[in-house]
Amino acid sequence: MKDYKVTVLTELEKLTADYHSVQLRRAALNAGVNHLKTQECHEILNAFTKDHPEFTVYQLGDNPKASFFCSAFVSDNETPPQPIEE
Repeated sequence: MKDYKVTVLTELEKLTADYHSVQLRRAALNAGVNHLKTQECHEILNAFTKDHPEFTVYQLGDNPKASFFCSAFVSDNETPPQPIEE
C-alpha cells in the first residue's frame, strides 16, 4: 500500500479511537490528502475493517451524486449509524 494510503489509514484509526462514526473524507483531509479514487477508498476501508472487525463501512445516501470518497464512513457495530455533521 502506498504511503499516502497508509497515512489515511493511520488517521482513520486515530479518529475511531475517539468517535463512533468517522467519515473517510475527514480522515483523508486530516492526513493532508484532498481526494482519493474509488478503488483507493475501497483498499483503505477494506484494510481498516480487516484490522477492526468491530466497525462496518456505510455510505451516505442523502446525495446520490456524491462520490464514494465524500460519502463513505465507518461506524462501530455497537452504535447504529447516524448522519455525520461537518
